[in-house]
Order: sequence, then C-alpha cells, then structure tokens
Amino acid sequence: MRLFRTAAALAACCASAHAFSDSSPFILFSSAGLELPANSKQIQSSGEIQSSIQRLLASCPTERYLIVSQPNLNAGDLSAKDAVPNLRRSLEKAQTRYTVAEMAGQLDLKEISAYIQKSCEGSVQPFVDELDLAALPSNGARTLKENDDELGMVLEQYEREGSYTIIYAGGPRKETSVIYRADFQDAVHQELKRQLHIAHKRAENRTRNLPLFEKYQYFSPGIFTALVAFVILMSILYAGILAVASLEVPYGAFDKEMGPAAQKKQQ
Repeated sequence: MRLFRTAAALAACCASAHAFSDSSPFILFSSAGLELPANSKQIQSSGEIQSSIQRLLASCPTERYLIVSQPNLNAGDLSAKDAVPNLRRSLEKAQTRYTVAEMAGQLDLKEISAYIQKSCEGSVQPFVDELDLAALPSNGARTLKENDDELGMVLEQYEREGSYTIIYAGGPRKETSVIYRADFQDAVHQELKRQLHIAHKRAENRTRNLPLFEKYQYFSPGIFTALVAFVILMSILYAGILAVASLEVPYGAFDKEMGPAAQKKQQ
C-alpha cells in the first residue's frame, strides 16, 4: 500500500510535466505524522506552497530538517522510474508525503529555514541543514542520478538518527556549460582511415623511387663541422712538426773546448 502511494506521489509530480517551462515540482516528506493541507492542487504558486509549509511545520514536528535545492529541476525529470531511486526509497519509508507537480516561482529557502528556527524556539533546538545540488543541464539524467546518489547518503544518515523532515524543491534557474563532443558515425570514421592509409602509401612510393643521394642524407651540418675542426687541428700539428724538424744545430756545439781559455778555467 505504501509503495502504491509513493508511486502515486511521484506520478503526480510528472502528470503535468509540460504545463509551465519555468515551474518545478515540490516534495515534502517526514517521519512524523502530519495533517496534510486542504489545498491539494497539483499546480500552485510558490506563495501558496510557502503557506502550506508553514502550517505543516508550525508545531515543530521533528528534530532535524533538510532543505534540498535542485536547480533547473522540472517535473519531467522525475518521470522515469530509475531517475531518483534513493528519493523514492525514502518516500516509501516516510509517514507523511506532500507533493505538488507544478510550482510556479521559486521558494525562499532561507525564509523557510528561519521559520523552522522560530517555530521550534522554546521547545527543542532543531538541526536545520541545506543541501545545494549541482544544476541540471538540458539533458540532465546523468547529473540527476549523481545528485540522487549524493542525496541518498545524506538521507540514510537522517533515517538512522531519529525524526526528520525533508523538503525537496527546484532551485533557481542556472545556465550550465555544454561540452561539445564530435560523434562520428562508423562509416565516416572508416572512410577517414582509408583515405589516410592511401595518402601514407603514396608518400612511401614517392620516396621509394627517388635516387640514392636524394633519398638519404650523407652530409649533415654536424659532419661538416667535424671535418672543418679536423682540418684545422691537423694543420696546427703539421706546422708544429715542420718547426721542430727545421731546427739546425752544428756538430761543434757538442765538442769539448780545449783552447787556452778552457785551460785557464780548469786552473
């Protein structure tokens, strides 16, 4: 029975997915038993929903509150059964569920948080937390699933720690960057590969038919520099050898002097 009610609640959020392009769904569920508002219309203004929230939370029914903002959310985003599995699971466990398919305008989440603090003043010290999820792009099924996984971890913690109330609403409209990725079909991709292969073969054939001295490089700047340095060094060596070889010393320079001057020196 609870599963049927959960499916009906989410289905109500998707019943008029294309009614307003700037509208978003609203979901409130709680572990406490709350008296639902008399206004059950599926198309309401943000002011009407704000008043319904204040009546639901006037008695401070739970100790912990989580306000979830999902920018760029539309009712159509929740239409798929596997779009938000963690949110569906938490809805099944909740005692109270209040959903509106189309909310025109934006809720003031800061004002809701301040109202909860004021309502619980003097009775309990409430824990109020806000969770801002990543904005959904134009085709945001993947981003919505990632956000639902993040929300699921937070909801599991709330369910373990006692009474809670969750408010899930569409946040302000935000522009998201779109990354373009070229998607080539297989036929186009194969044709490009074939043309590249033909061009490569033609280049190989042109180089294969060239003369030997045009196909290979035998004289590079490095070889030229080495040859010049070798010629200069060999010239210096040759000049040195010639200089040493041109030295002439008379044989008499090595004879012992026997004249009168030499005898005087010996005396």
